[in-house]
Amino acid sequence: MLDYVGGNPAANQNPWAGLFKTIMVLRIGTGVMLITRHALAAVISAYEFVWKEQPWDWVRHFAEAGLPYPQITAPAAALILGAVALSFALGFLTRLFALVFMPVIALYLVYAPGLPGAQVETAWLYLLIAFTLLLFGSGAISLDKLFHIGESWASRPKKKKGGW
Repeated sequence: MLDYVGGNPAANQNPWAGLFKTIMVLRIGTGVMLITRHALAAVISAYEFVWKEQPWDWVRHFAEAGLPYPQITAPAAALILGAVALSFALGFLTRLFALVFMPVIALYLVYAPGLPGAQVETAWLYLLIAFTLLLFGSGAISLDKLFHIGESWASRPKKKKGGW
């Protein structure tokens, strides 16, 4: 695999330049957008629906779409959305949460026909971003990298046979 592109690899590289050569820009940007545009309002509304018994549009939409048990699936979808948003923003268990997020987006696309074009486009973009993060992981600056989560088993030192 390429370790560098062009130039002299022994030359001093700018350490900040490496930040933008990683998937972390996509991951953090997606996490922040999910939190600010979708997850925060959804989690607050789910809380009010469950604990304060206030009506919620998501439950009605889930029931109209034919999803089973909309009183359970709507708050579950909101919690998954919030967990995925935090995971992407922090870079913690990114591949796991990308894998969990992909079926939620697919169900949204399948069970919500007649959506405006912008919502369908947004859902497809989130699906492609989740697929990309599933393939490439969280990037160089993340909690996964800090705690060595998801590293290849092949790169770990092997134990010697016959002894402690």
